[in-house]
Amino acid sequence: MIRPATLMDVEAIWRISIFETRAYRELKPDTKKIRDEITQAISSARHFAWVSVDVHNDVQGALIGLTSDNLWAQRKNCIVALWSSVIVGDGAKLLRELKRWVQSRRVIRVAGLVPDSEHIDQRAYKLAERIGFRRYGGTYLLYN
Repeated sequence: MIRPATLMDVEAIWRISIFETRAYRELKPDTKKIRDEITQAISSARHFAWVSVDVHNDVQGALIGLTSDNLWAQRKNCIVALWSSVIVGDGAKLLRELKRWVQSRRVIRVAGLVPDSEHIDQRAYKLAERIGFRRYGGTYLLYN
């Protein structure tokens, strides 16, 4: 099941984000900054923060989309900063919910998903294409 993230989910999302950085040996995560960014994403309607939960309502995945100014256009960008779920099917549900969220906000021009070909199951990007993201160079974009 998926649902909007709450401030009660910050620690669980933080643990997921730290776990996701394990493949990047050269990356030294700033744990305070990660917590602050997750809190901001959850607290602000400007950003997207949803979680995947199990039957006990324990967070098992998350999708965080951070919105920022667009360098080339008047409208905004939304970049997927974290997309992870261990519950089968919830990753797709999270991405579909992000698409609905983006489409309901005309202020957002484009949502971007930057692939990490070495560490992500390539089926995730095929799913993104089925949902409506289009590949442009090394990035998947959803225009609004």
